[in-house]
Amino acid sequence: MNEQSEIKEPLKDFILNNPEFEKLENVIQEFNIFETLGSTYSELKHSNVLAWLLNPNENHGLQSYFLKQFFKSVMLENSKSDISFFDFELFDYSSVEVRREWKNIDLLVVIKEKDKKIVVVIENKIKASEHSDQLKRYWETIEREKEFQDNNVVKLFVFLTPEKLKPSDENEIWIPFNYEPISEIIQNIIDHKIDTLSSSISFYLTQYNTILRRYVVGNSDVEQIAVKIYKKHKKALDYIFKVKPDIDRELNDLFQDELKNNNEIIIFEDDSKAKNWIHFSTKTIDGKVKHNGEGWLKSNRILCFEIYIFCNEKKVDLSLYIGPGNEDDRKKLKNFFEKDPDLFKLAKRKFFKWHKVYQTPLLEKKDFNKYEEEQDDKALKEEAVSNLKTFLEKDLIKINDYFSDFFER
Repeated sequence: MNEQSEIKEPLKDFILNNPEFEKLENVIQEFNIFETLGSTYSELKHSNVLAWLLNPNENHGLQSYFLKQFFKSVMLENSKSDISFFDFELFDYSSVEVRREWKNIDLLVVIKEKDKKIVVVIENKIKASEHSDQLKRYWETIEREKEFQDNNVVKLFVFLTPEKLKPSDENEIWIPFNYEPISEIIQNIIDHKIDTLSSSISFYLTQYNTILRRYVVGNSDVEQIAVKIYKKHKKALDYIFKVKPDIDRELNDLFQDELKNNNEIIIFEDDSKAKNWIHFSTKTIDGKVKHNGEGWLKSNRILCFEIYIFCNEKKVDLSLYIGPGNEDDRKKLKNFFEKDPDLFKLAKRKFFKWHKVYQTPLLEKKDFNKYEEEQDDKALKEEAVSNLKTFLEKDLIKINDYFSDFFER
């Protein structure tokens, strides 16, 4: 019995005997403003919400309540400061300043007391990790700043992550903290202070805490239902995960559709069945170059355009390769490409078995980072297709004309 025959009954049971799935759909389909705005994993948006809640002068109606509860929770994680858990209960919060992206620091809170100034630096990481000695640089920024150099300034450095990651800072200056206490504070506000807040603020806080529990903190109602469904229908779900569409395949399909719209393009079908590669050429080039490749393509091409699609590596490139095959023809092609170093910048390198003479990115790491933060796969795919169109309308025409005018078979 093959795999598809074996999976029919588990799939049937998953479809017909799954009341939990209907419950999950109902919960997930409930409107949430943060999901609608694509803000679930956006560090920028989470930092904006925190800045709003931490500022006693904002329009949330909580005054200093969230600020006090937040910093008291932080101090429970820190025993080395000159101030204590109890100090935050007694501070005067009439003069509080909250800064966003001040000198690249996510959040800076300045509390001014009569005899001291408390400066709290918060670095917020939702999905990414710290990089390029960020924490060290931010500490140095605060230490150099003239307004924070008085003896009466107390400095706290908070590293906020979903997992309560340990900071890389060697001096243990940064306090590791996570979103669970934040969610608990917000839930406490919802449970016990809801009557003192406007309906719009209550709605906003409830929506935000749903997102925190669902995507950042974990152990939400959605997660519990999903775990129950998975345990009950593991075999069916594992099979669905195995065959589900993914962005590599979706990009491959979009690229192939775009290439097929160009009458000059020849897609090497037998060499383009895997989702991570598309191999193609043009009628002009293919008619001039011998098909005497070896140990590479089923179509025996020695010269080929390749689209490389590996989104998990944050890399989607289009390249032109001289592949393995007849060595005389390979050298002839290399010499031909070297005569136009502006168009074929890579040709003069050491001669490799798979020798890349041209490359252009269709998606770069910065594109993935941008659209990942915005949770917008559609825009990412549109960007990739747009870049392919630019190649077809510009560089491919130049390459085709160069072959047409100068290459002799």
